[in-house]
Amino acid sequence: MAQSFPDFALSEGWSDIAATAGYEAVAGQQVTVQYKGSYQAYVYFGGASAPGAGDGGMLHAGASVTGTADHIWVRGIMSGAVYVQIED
Repeated sequence: MAQSFPDFALSEGWSDIAATAGYEAVAGQQVTVQYKGSYQAYVYFGGASAPGAGDGGMLHAGASVTGTADHIWVRGIMSGAVYVQIED
């Protein structure tokens, strides 16, 4: 059964979801990240340190991406949050 988490608030700098208290279970799992905002967000799967400013896949409002990594990096252009779910 899929496991979901509270929405993860975005900042303009990269944040590692898997290294955040309460989200550690997402590391190494197949995870879907959905953007819940009105501008753009970026997601990057992998890497022990933050990606560069131009790295990551861009998500528009309502868009999602699924991937697997020990580190899942996210950042937003403005305000917003991402929905995080471990898939079955």
